Amino acid sequence: MAASIAIVAQTGLFSARVPASPARDLNVSAVRVLKLQDGSVAHLRAGADIVYDMSAKVRKIRLISGQAVFEVAKDATRPFVVQSGDVYAQATGTVYSVNRIGATGGAIHVTEGSVLVWARDGRDQAVLLHQGGKLSLDPGPRAAVSRAPARPVAPEPVIAQISLDNTPIAAAAERFNRVNQTKIIITDPAIGEIKIVGLFRASEPDRFARAAAAVAGAELVYDKSSNVIKLK
Repeated sequence: MAASIAIVAQTGLFSARVPASPARDLNVSAVRVLKLQDGSVAHLRAGADIVYDMSAKVRKIRLISGQAVFEVAKDATRPFVVQSGDVYAQATGTVYSVNRIGATGGAIHVTEGSVLVWARDGRDQAVLLHQGGKLSLDPGPRAAVSRAPARPVAPEPVIAQISLDNTPIAAAAERFNRVNQTKIIITDPAIGEIKIVGLFRASEPDRFARAAAAVAGAELVYDKSSNVIKLK
């Protein structure tokens, strides 16, 4: 025992596998009693296996298998947390037992004080057990997470519109030219000064050009080789 405690003081991490032999009873038939460096005591039943780590901020115990009773030394600044699979039981000074259930579960029985119990990431939904309280949780295996790369989602098409309210044709043409590969060229400055009213899709410069030509009485020339619409 003295050798085991010395190892804990040096490393802060200890693994204890309990041999099968009779011992005194403390809610469970403990076969080994371990005094932890914080003053807490772990009573381990036959086949119990724990790993613990005492840091400056938290006291962590992981119950690998079996059942154990913990007499927790009071320390309000360092929570004492026992993990059984994916179930957690936290106290700051009390007596409670934890029994491993399968791969992910745990059963908690509070003998003294109170213990906060939750599963996995659900600490905000924790249950507070008081003296005599019992709770068994087995969240089961975690859902498999697909590692396949997510398919990119195409954005919804946006139908932008250009609203013209007594806007000079030359100024309106500039607005279309900024958002389209097809360019509108006004060869006669007089045409550019004529004002136009309308609502057009930004992606349809040809429709605007036809409307502008109709308003101005201009000739419309398409030059598909250079992607140009001329108003003259």
